[in-house]
Amino acid sequence: MDDATGRAEALLGLSQFRVLDVAEFPDELWISVETTADIVGCPRCGVRALAHERRRVDIRDLPCFGRPVRLIWLKRRWRCADGDCDAKTWTEETPHVPPRAVMTVRAGAEATRQVGELALPVAVVAKELGVSWWTVMDAVITHGTPLVDDPERVGWVRALGIDETSFLSATRDHHTLYATGFVDLDEPKVIDMVEGNSAADLRRWFEAQDRVWLEAIEVVATDLAESYRKGMAGHLDHAVRVADPFHVVRAANRVVDKVRRRVQNETLGHRGRKGDPLYRIRKLLLKGAERLDERGHERMLLGLRRGDPHDELLGAWLAN
Repeated sequence: MDDATGRAEALLGLSQFRVLDVAEFPDELWISVETTADIVGCPRCGVRALAHERRRVDIRDLPCFGRPVRLIWLKRRWRCADGDCDAKTWTEETPHVPPRAVMTVRAGAEATRQVGELALPVAVVAKELGVSWWTVMDAVITHGTPLVDDPERVGWVRALGIDETSFLSATRDHHTLYATGFVDLDEPKVIDMVEGNSAADLRRWFEAQDRVWLEAIEVVATDLAESYRKGMAGHLDHAVRVADPFHVVRAANRVVDKVRRRVQNETLGHRGRKGDPLYRIRKLLLKGAERLDERGHERMLLGLRRGDPHDELLGAWLAN
């Protein structure tokens, strides 16, 4: 492997392939390849096969030097030398490129890693590989499904986190669609995602889990939704339920904002306006006390003195 061709094959890193040519373009790299097999036996009778023809197949591979790579595989078609053999002709195959595939196996696996492990957007990975959004998504499904379904992937969970996320925004055809995620908080690792965020959705998921596995859960962290409490009833009654800090802070801030609006209306008779003292400090009231500098603290106290005559809002903020 002293010549340039040998070094190119080493850089390519696909076993049983040799590099024939490399063409460089502004937007991508073309690498022409063929298999190294020169002697092939008939899969039916074992007689040495004869080269019949070649067919060009374009496949996407891992990007190189910041550009997408197009593998141009001059795919052989073999013919059995025995005229009485039923095999007739057949096309060579390789484990690196599944039949009718758009990408090599390693490119699909890398796309899955970037989308799943690195949380990169599918569109970004598709642009890097020079393929469509659906090509990457198909690869993620193909390579990712066995990883997700692996029974050894999750193991025992001590602290379980449950939270919802907006999956699709509301349109004229449907309301906002939610998905509920289940996370191992000690790892941290996503265990599963289910459609919906209702008590029935959670109940169905818990009913599908092993009872012994559920009994090993000691702590479950959720938001303050009543639907989650109902969904866990009868399944995680033994576990300590704690509220997610984000949702606790959001609920407390909602109360502070509600008190501010009420005091505003009672004292001035209208909703907050630009020059109103409580409206001017609305963002400071929702900021953590430890994050307020001296100037911000003084501004907030001045606004409370001018707009909160009975210290109702101040009491809500202190409780927060």
